[in-house]
Amino acid sequence: MTDKIDVEAALRASLTEHARHAPAAGMLAERIIGEVDLLPPARERRWARQWRTWTLPLIAAGSVAAVAAALVGVTQFRHSADHKPPAVPISSIAPAPTPSATAPAPRTTEPNPPPATHAAPKEVTLTHFSAIDVTFVGAETGWALGTADCLNGSGGPCAAMVRTTDGGVTWHGMKPPPANVPLLVCDDPCIQHVRFATDQIGYAFGPSALFMTTDGGVNWHRQPGGADALETLDGNVIRVVDQVGGGCVPGCDYNVQIAPIGSATWHNVDLPGTYDRGSTTGVALVRTGPRAFIEVFGHVSGGGSDATSLLYTSTNDGVNWTRHDEPCPQNSGYEVDSTAITAAADGSVAVLCSPRGASSPDFTAVSSDGTAPFTPGGSLPANLGGERLLGAASANVQLIASFEALYRTQDAGKTWQSVPAVPGGVEPRFIGFESQTVGRVVVGTGESIWTTGDAGLTWTQHTFS
Repeated sequence: MTDKIDVEAALRASLTEHARHAPAAGMLAERIIGEVDLLPPARERRWARQWRTWTLPLIAAGSVAAVAAALVGVTQFRHSADHKPPAVPISSIAPAPTPSATAPAPRTTEPNPPPATHAAPKEVTLTHFSAIDVTFVGAETGWALGTADCLNGSGGPCAAMVRTTDGGVTWHGMKPPPANVPLLVCDDPCIQHVRFATDQIGYAFGPSALFMTTDGGVNWHRQPGGADALETLDGNVIRVVDQVGGGCVPGCDYNVQIAPIGSATWHNVDLPGTYDRGSTTGVALVRTGPRAFIEVFGHVSGGGSDATSLLYTSTNDGVNWTRHDEPCPQNSGYEVDSTAITAAADGSVAVLCSPRGASSPDFTAVSSDGTAPFTPGGSLPANLGGERLLGAASANVQLIASFEALYRTQDAGKTWQSVPAVPGGVEPRFIGFESQTVGRVVVGTGESIWTTGDAGLTWTQHTFS
């Protein structure tokens, strides 16, 4: 009790004395900062024992400085509220150059971007938006990366991005990352895909470029390296990077890296075993829960004896991997190669299988968890043509988006039916499911998106702009 009374009395006396002799706020601040910067660790540990000798005068002087700073702050707040910086439109087909990034090092320790501000991205008016990739967080909030008319009135296409908060019914233009998207060419930095982990943290990427936002797309920060594939889920992000660089097909040498969501520090993860890197022609990464799956596609054009793929599986968010051979069931008379892979919300994994050098039709095969044997379904419709994209709502419900039409199965690929609501005769651009019921499809010019809420039975069309 006596110590408490002594401290209080000393504090009152010190306040009175230092209020009369307090130095200017700026000089005091500089002196305090200078002394703190020079403090060795040992002295820091003695602060708790020395507070009686210097804390009381500092509190008094600090009180005077705080009053002065408050007056200055009020004046500055009033001026800033009246003066708003002009908006800067996106008006160039080629964004401002960004320093080229080298292949990622085993451990990248770039500083993290500024903390999220949770401010809504500034809305811009876009015309003729055309999507090339789509990502959703839940069923309501989503983003699409693509092209739109340049804002400078040139009439040419520029990189563009749109956002929805009502499940894709309405879309609003926003500032895209400072990068190019594929047109006839795609100058560095070139991005082709977008993935968001939360409504604030997202990634836009291509083989040689990676951008991250932590404020919902208000600002984008370029990260070292790029990503051939990237997916976020379960609290972390996994990316697959080609170590050769410069467009490796054929002959890619893939490296896997993981990081906490929103972190700029990546860690290398080894893939077990070896593969014929001279015949690799692409890679895919899919995730469901804590499980992740990487498929490295092969092709004989790179000198390989076959075009079978390799499947790598992880049960702990990409920390450890197990190597598997081609997941498609083989026929004794000919080789069968997987050409696409997808994972569903129920934990199942499906692959699209194509017989090589045979007249047999394509089919899908599904595994309950990606490690159990893949069970083949029935034949897909013939003459699908061109690009074929695979999506799945569950182990039983799969969809194939093809040039001919959108096809759906509800019996794990045994039988297939066309979906007339989504137009055929156009190339597919995107297919994906956020749950066992909600999914999206983009086809043709990419100016519209089709949404299902009943696992693909019915679809509703909405335009992006």
